Amino acid sequence: MIRIDPRRGPLDLRAESVVVGSGAGGAAAAFALAEAGRDVLLLEAGPHHDPATFDQREATMMPRLYVDGGAQTTVDQSMVVLAGRGLGGSTTHNTGLCVPPPPAILDRFDREAGLPGGRAAVDAATAETLRRLGARPMRPEDENRSNRLLREGARRLGLETFEPLHNRELCDRCGYCVLGCAYNRKRHAVFSFLEDAVARGLRIATEARATRIRRAADGWRVEGPGFRAEARRVFVAASALGTPALLLCSGLGNRGALGRNLRLHPFAPVAALFDDDVEAYRGVPQSVLVTGRARFLRGERGGYVLMAAAAGPASTAALAPGFGADVRELMRARRRLASAGVLLHDEAPSRVTARRDGRPEIRAWPTGDDVRDLRDGVTTLARLWFAAGARRVVLPYAARPFVDREEDLAGLERLPFRPYDVALSSVHPQASVPLGRDASAPATPDGALRGAPGVYVADASLFPSSIGVPPQVAVSAFALCVARAAAAAAAAVGGRPA
Repeated sequence: MIRIDPRRGPLDLRAESVVVGSGAGGAAAAFALAEAGRDVLLLEAGPHHDPATFDQREATMMPRLYVDGGAQTTVDQSMVVLAGRGLGGSTTHNTGLCVPPPPAILDRFDREAGLPGGRAAVDAATAETLRRLGARPMRPEDENRSNRLLREGARRLGLETFEPLHNRELCDRCGYCVLGCAYNRKRHAVFSFLEDAVARGLRIATEARATRIRRAADGWRVEGPGFRAEARRVFVAASALGTPALLLCSGLGNRGALGRNLRLHPFAPVAALFDDDVEAYRGVPQSVLVTGRARFLRGERGGYVLMAAAAGPASTAALAPGFGADVRELMRARRRLASAGVLLHDEAPSRVTARRDGRPEIRAWPTGDDVRDLRDGVTTLARLWFAAGARRVVLPYAARPFVDREEDLAGLERLPFRPYDVALSSVHPQASVPLGRDASAPATPDGALRGAPGVYVADASLFPSSIGVPPQVAVSAFALCVARAAAAAAAAVGGRPA
């Protein structure tokens, strides 16, 4: 493994293919290329995290594992947008959910835009991704009480639930998944893809932040502080925020379309206070999804999933409504607090551009039907908590943060839904460099960037629109298909493996 140090002067690197980013997409693409016998170099902007150093403290792990220490926001600071930093990307700190892309969503993608390699290829890559992740049903004893209460409330309201697979084995139920697993019980991208890729010849450079992709005599040159990497092909998998920003800074692709189709999967938190201990911060954070209002799963537009949330002290305090005494009282009762939220299948596009320093600049806030779905989701989740026996529900509305009876939920639809009036966050940016059959789409259905032969997109940027569910599996499946199609095309024109 190479560690880039700008103080030592530029390091010149060369490979047949360069992959930018090492998350669910980049790791899968690098594996597929290495498996095909190609000479591959993987560039990761962050460091390689040693699980032996994970101390399970938000104050130290958030700055290490997350972009901007977990404080990346939209340009007006109205919404936090979490993203991973380091080898493995966001797979290092996610909660281990393994949800295949919904068939109805893939049908829609295929009908409206296309799929990399076609539907059969994506289905096969999905099955392979689940196998490599070691995805399996969660043990009943791993489910925490917050999720059990969520399930019980859904049952009493007649809402359908779904139990996702997890890429964890012999979990010790510590509850610190989002701070990285100190016990290596989660099979994230480093273990599921990169280990095998390295065994097949993959080279990895860490702390290698790509800032430009330029044309070179024999293809492309990826540049950043302290390095230059030349290759025939470049696979950009720097996240749905970083990928369009890098392409914009490089002057590549359709500048009028890059970043304008962003989806964020906005998440509105709704917590509940019970009479006895819940301890939402222990056990597996997310083990049940409430899908009764997820219209997109049935081939319709919009809808949402209700799901539990991680409940560390800092994240709980950050999302707690109000100031001073209100937050203090809520934190004193944290043992009795259940935590969940509304994950929106957003239909209206947002936008990401690039700042002068190359960093992403995000402009987003829900509008139209997305607002109506979020409002409905918040009310439904509040009713669910009351059905499960909650004594108080904590809403994301600044104008009405607490309700003590289900009758008090009346009139929530009239509350303001403007930036700063509602607490929203995002952990699933996607669809910012969408594929499509139409020439106006930035990428082709096989992931090739239009106008830049030899440059491909291999991460969540490629989705035509919102995937609707936690996207780790879909991202890896799409990336496998993109990389394999590119490797096959190279072989077809006489490009022998290096």
